[in-house]
Amino acid sequence: MDPLRLLADQRCVACDDPGTLLCPACRSGLPWLRGPLCPRCGEPGPPDRLRCPVCERLGRAVRSARTAIALDGTGAAIVRAWKDGARHPVAGLAAALVAAAVPPPAVDVIVAVPPARDRAAWRGVDGPQALAGVLATRWRLPLLRGALERVDDRPQRGLSRSARQRRARGLYRAVAPVAGRVLLVDDVLTTGATAAACTRRLRRAGARSVDVVTLARVVTAS
Repeated sequence: MDPLRLLADQRCVACDDPGTLLCPACRSGLPWLRGPLCPRCGEPGPPDRLRCPVCERLGRAVRSARTAIALDGTGAAIVRAWKDGARHPVAGLAAALVAAAVPPPAVDVIVAVPPARDRAAWRGVDGPQALAGVLATRWRLPLLRGALERVDDRPQRGLSRSARQRRARGLYRAVAPVAGRVLLVDDVLTTGATAAACTRRLRRAGARSVDVVTLARVVTAS
């Protein structure tokens, strides 16, 4: 192993203090998503509200969505270290956080959101695939690789909500048949456009239902 990478992996992903991947102080500051939550999409807010904006963006095809932490503070630092810093051990940390917050889902198979191939190669880490693999082991579920493919490598980061939704509609395709209840895994839920687009492709490929799990999400204002 690269000694510089080994040294980096022994520092806190949030504050860079030496010792552990997530120091006790930063762990105590994790932005867990606590109730009340929308019973379908897990967005913080009154569970009896008449309209949930996240549910509306996800569309009817997604059965449920659950997330461990908000993309804020320590949560945002973890995601940056993982996606932009190529911190490989963060996959295990991410899975531990998800498992602590999300009950094992009633599904038959796990599928990861496919990355933009050039950026995954540049980063040296495929976050959703790594998270899906660890969760598959934790929850004793089969991991179905190669069910989805990303056909446009242009980044979504920085686009407006409406632009992300338009782009996402043609961003993915199913390349293998899928059966049963599927758990779709991604690192971050931002607008819901990626989850909705991948879910539509999975349902057309044969999935009976699709639930979504992510490490973090952008929490919208109530």
